[in-house]
Amino acid sequence: VGIMRCLLTAHDTQESGPVPPQGPSLRQKNRSPQLFCKRLERISKFFDELSKGNVVVDEALLKSHDFLHCYLLTVRLALNTRREEKIRMFARYLKNSVHEPRPSDVDEYEDFLQILDELSYREMRALGLLEEFNVRPKESGSNDLAWTESFWDEFEEKMVSQLAVPRAEISSFMNRIARTGCYEVYTGTYWDYTGGKGKLTPMYERLVGFVRERDTKISSQVIL
Repeated sequence: VGIMRCLLTAHDTQESGPVPPQGPSLRQKNRSPQLFCKRLERISKFFDELSKGNVVVDEALLKSHDFLHCYLLTVRLALNTRREEKIRMFARYLKNSVHEPRPSDVDEYEDFLQILDELSYREMRALGLLEEFNVRPKESGSNDLAWTESFWDEFEEKMVSQLAVPRAEISSFMNRIARTGCYEVYTGTYWDYTGGKGKLTPMYERLVGFVRERDTKISSQVIL
């Protein structure tokens, strides 16, 4: 039985479960044509991103149990994602998982996939804005907080102008991201530190590496 038929069977027997890559069943299409078209549009963007690049992945690897498991989980999340940018991130994460640097095993793949899903696109952009300041040199003897305070006002201005986050809510907005492990809030007692600032973590750096554009290419014909 082919992969596509298995997906169709799984979807028809559990309507609330993952939608197969080619879209909903005919029964669901007739009941909700708008939903069908929207999911078809999303999966098209997902496979378009998979097909970018020049380095073709080995077919045997793509048909392995571990890869297919990761594929099914990732497709399900992509189909439930509104932003095209995040759909394409999901696709890059999947295809980048076959080359280094990549998650160490399937369990870690699932961990980072959950983080990617949990972060809203707006939160991802906020982390990206903060990352832009990572190139700022740190003065000798300066601690992380002092270094962060040297550009925090500029960061807040970008949050207001580019993401429309009210200045009074920026600290709360960033603190919420700490739940993912991608952002760490400074704690402790520092001279004249009023709180509300933080920094990116090694986990964020790894996540960005996993979703960055590479030259890997995955053919949907091989998977399906």
